[in-house]
Amino acid sequence: MDEVSATSNGALENTSETVESKTGWLSKRTHFTYRWKPAWFKLGETKLLYGDKEEETRKSIDLVGAKVDVMDGDGVFGWTVTPKDGKRTFCLRAGSELERQDWMLAICQAQLRARAQPSNACVLQ
Repeated sequence: MDEVSATSNGALENTSETVESKTGWLSKRTHFTYRWKPAWFKLGETKLLYGDKEEETRKSIDLVGAKVDVMDGDGVFGWTVTPKDGKRTFCLRAGSELERQDWMLAICQAQLRARAQPSNACVLQ
C-alpha cells in the first residue's frame, strides 16, 4: 500500500512510489576510437548501467552530481553525461528527438529522487 503525505503547500505526495527502471538500446561513443556502438542501457536509482547484451549490464555511469547536456549537431539525437569526478564524459545517442528527451528526463528524475542534485540542476529544453 502506498503511503501518502502532505507537503508544506498542502499538495499530496506519494512517498513509497516504486521507481520503474527505463531500459533500451542507445548508441554510445567509444572512449578510444570515437565510433558509435550500440549498447543496452538500464537506468538504476543513481546509476546508468550498460553493456553489450540485455542480460549483461556490467558497466555503469554514476549519476549522483553528474552533469547532463544536449549534444547539438547534424541530426544527432545525442547528449552527454559527465560524472561528478569529471574524469570522462560519456556521449550517448538515441534514435529520435523524443527518445532523447525521454532518456534525459528519466535521468533527471532519477537524480532528483535520489536528492543528488540541487533543484535547478535538471533543465530540459
